[in-house]
Amino acid sequence: MSDYRPLNSATEKLFEAVLQKVDGQLEISRKDHELGLRLLTKFDGLKIYKSLFVHHVTELKGRSGAFIILLVEKHLTIVEQKRSARVDKEIEEVEPVLLFSLPHDMGRAYIREETVADKIADMFTKVDIDFHEYPDFSKKYFVAGDSPDKIRKYLPRELMETLEKISDISIEINGNWGLLRTEKNVSENLLLFLISIGYQMTK
Repeated sequence: MSDYRPLNSATEKLFEAVLQKVDGQLEISRKDHELGLRLLTKFDGLKIYKSLFVHHVTELKGRSGAFIILLVEKHLTIVEQKRSARVDKEIEEVEPVLLFSLPHDMGRAYIREETVADKIADMFTKVDIDFHEYPDFSKKYFVAGDSPDKIRKYLPRELMETLEKISDISIEINGNWGLLRTEKNVSENLLLFLISIGYQMTK
C-alpha cells in the first residue's frame, strides 16, 4: 500500500457526479484515506500490485447499515513478449471497490463465480461450501474458507440474495470485513452498480 497522491480531475468529477445522483437516498459521509488503507491491508487480492493509492473513501448509510465505496489506483508491471524481446509494461487503473462490515467474524473466505473446472474438482475435494436454502447462489458461486461452519451460519442472506442476480464479481472476507470487486476500471455505471449492491445489503 502507498501513501496519498492526487487523483486525475476527470475521475474526481465522475465520482462526485455519481454521489450527487444518490444523495438523499443514502446518507453520505467522507472518511480519511488512511481508513481505506487500513481496511485494504486485510485482503490478499490487492497484494499483487506494485503500489496502490486510495482515493475518496466514502461511507454510505442505509436504513439497516452502512458500506464504504472507495477508489483504488493500481500500478502493476507485466512482461510482454514482443518479437525477440521481453518488454516491461506498466499498467495503471482506477478500480472502485465496495467494503462492507459483517456482524460476525467468519475467518477467511473467498467467493467467486463457479467454473466448470471448480465443479469437477469439487467432486473430489469437496472444498466448495454449499447453502441448501440458497440453491441458485450455490450453483452460481464457488465459496471456500477456513471456517465452513461459520461461513454457512453467518454469511448474510441479503448478500447471497443479491449475488444470485448479478455476475462478474469476487468477494474476499477477512474476519468481519468483506471486499467486493469487479476488477474493472472506474465508470459511472460501475460506481452505481456497486452502490446498488451496498444498498441492497443495507436497506
